[in-house]
Formats: sequence, structure tokens, C-alpha cells
Amino acid sequence: MSKKFLIPLAALVVAGLAAAAFYALGLPPFEKRGKIEASKVCESLGDSTKAASTLETVLPKEPEYSFRGRVTGEQVTQQSNAFRSDCAVYGEGKTLLSAGVLVMQTQPDWANYRNVGGERARESFRAGSGAFITVDNTVAIQVPCAKAGTIPGGEYSLRVVVDLRSSEASDKVRQGLKDLAVEAARFAHEKTECNLPSELPE
Repeated sequence: MSKKFLIPLAALVVAGLAAAAFYALGLPPFEKRGKIEASKVCESLGDSTKAASTLETVLPKEPEYSFRGRVTGEQVTQQSNAFRSDCAVYGEGKTLLSAGVLVMQTQPDWANYRNVGGERARESFRAGSGAFITVDNTVAIQVPCAKAGTIPGGEYSLRVVVDLRSSEASDKVRQGLKDLAVEAARFAHEKTECNLPSELPE
């Protein structure tokens, strides 16, 4: 074999070994995806095993993930709208996804409720008394909760919002976001002891 072929061949071998080493060590561009442990998932996302599996589908690849969540307030049966749940998922110091639930007065025209999602394009789907996902991956669901007379001021619903901090997503990711929002709504509906049917999909 001539010398002019030996040098490129040697370069290819070195490049191949370097790529293998980068992959084995999880260095760019071969970062290993961190495992999402069910035991670390926020309580407010519902069934932890199911939520961990959905998050694996939804979240961008990061070497590790961390969670911060809280559930506070009282049941609506105590004539209180103070319930709140929050969950944030982090990767490498940045927020990847947030999910929150509040008790609020029912909005009659939820599909056009601009306090969530603003003027961004949105697509409706069936869940609660109204649900939509915006073009940049914010999911919002209004879930019937407290019938009129339970809390002063009229009928109350759960406002569920899940926001993925990524503008690019496949149909599979968008479906995963809807599923996360539905499960967060289901958890909150039970936790707050709502006395109206949730109208959530089974």
C-alpha cells in the first residue's frame, strides 16, 4: 500500500477511535440521555411511572433531569379556592417544562381565553370543559370542579397549564404534553375533592 493511502487511513482510524471514546464518555455530540426516575417525578403529575414514561417522550435529551414541585392549599369542600400545584423539570440548569394547576372561576369561553397562550395559534382537543394546545407547545385545560354555592362567587374550575420550553415538537411530543396535562388535572380534581364531574378522558 502506498504512503499516500496510509495517511488518510490512519486519520480515519484515529477519528473513529475518537468518536468511540466521545460516545463512551457521553461527550458532545454523543451526550447520553439521563434516566427519568419515577421516584423523582412531581406528585402533581399523577401516576409517577406513567408520568416518567411520558416525560421520556416529551423532554429534549439532557444528561440529567431534576424536579421541583409542590402541592398546597385546601379542598374546595372547605369553601376554598386556595389549592395550587406546581412542577418544574430542569436539565443542565435550565427549565425544560413546567406544569401548574389553580382553582379559578369558570371561564365560559375557555377556547378563546387569552390569559393563557395569548394570541398564539391554538388547536382544541377534548378534555374537561375545554382544552387547547398552542403552536409553541403550551397545553391548557379547564376542568369543572366546584358547583355554584360551594365557593363564594359562582362555579369554579381547575386551570391546568403545561408548558414545554421548546418551539419544535413532533405529533408524538404534542400528544405526550396533552397526556401530562390530563393526568395533572386528574390528580388535582381528586386532591381538591371537586364536586363536579371532571369530563376528562379515561
